[in-house]
Amino acid sequence: MIKHLYRLTALLLCLLLLTGCVSSPAQTTASTKPTGDKPILPNITLPASKKELKVHFIDVGQADCALLECNGSFALIDSGHPETARLVLAFLAQRGVKKLDLVVASHPHGDHIGGLPEIMERVKVDTVWSSAMTYYNSYVGEFQRAVTAQKLEVQYPRIGDTFELGGAVLTVLGPVRTDYEDTNDVSLVIRVQYGDVRFLFTGDMEYAAETDLLDSGADVQADVLKVGHHGSYSSSGYHFLREVKAKYAVISCGAANEYGHPHDETLSRLQDAEITIYRTDRMYTITATTDGESISFDWINRYARPWVPKAA
Repeated sequence: MIKHLYRLTALLLCLLLLTGCVSSPAQTTASTKPTGDKPILPNITLPASKKELKVHFIDVGQADCALLECNGSFALIDSGHPETARLVLAFLAQRGVKKLDLVVASHPHGDHIGGLPEIMERVKVDTVWSSAMTYYNSYVGEFQRAVTAQKLEVQYPRIGDTFELGGAVLTVLGPVRTDYEDTNDVSLVIRVQYGDVRFLFTGDMEYAAETDLLDSGADVQADVLKVGHHGSYSSSGYHFLREVKAKYAVISCGAANEYGHPHDETLSRLQDAEITIYRTDRMYTITATTDGESISFDWINRYARPWVPKAA
């Protein structure tokens, strides 16, 4: 009962604090989140948006999951662990998702594809993209069975392949190779463009694949970077950040996770590049909205704030 009252109180407080979009947040660092159960999802149904792209970085703990919502079309990039599948399903229901036009499995790790089987049992899917499954594990097996159950075949997109999503265009940039020793490096790299605004999703890509991607001449420039590998020191190198030229970065990671993500080295590089930093471990689910020209951000935990460069 107390937990339910906390969630209701947190929701009412969020509404009272005007949870509208914030395009130019004040200069501050992320603060400590409130104690007790966190409000994972606001208990309200929001109307479908028109002529805009919303990218929801869903708080799935130490994992990755993003819902792209563009003019009535939807794509899901990764899903988090099996145990957070119901949370993702609740979010999809809240957003009125009846069908996923595209599901992307960035690479075969449980914190990225573990929840897809249960999600695909309950939501119809049109197209499935996946990176090359370089090894077999139980997550891969369950994922493949879920795809077969929907009478679909997994598509392994090549560099340059595109997918149109309600006016947004998803373009595959990588990986350049599929024979990396580290499975993280076979992560699909996808640029999402709506109008003049770009998002870059890199899965868990690390230095080796970042270097090869840049050497290939790929156009990685983006306004918003989904930071690779949950903010690990092994991703988001200086050279890569200089080429991406992002204004905003979103790190998907769990509070007090056992890996220590995001690492101080990564945060330092992002700060040196003067990139505004958003974190799901402190801000919970984060939504970026763009009309193709400007970008605004909203998030659930209004006690927290992004890290903003002093010059901003």
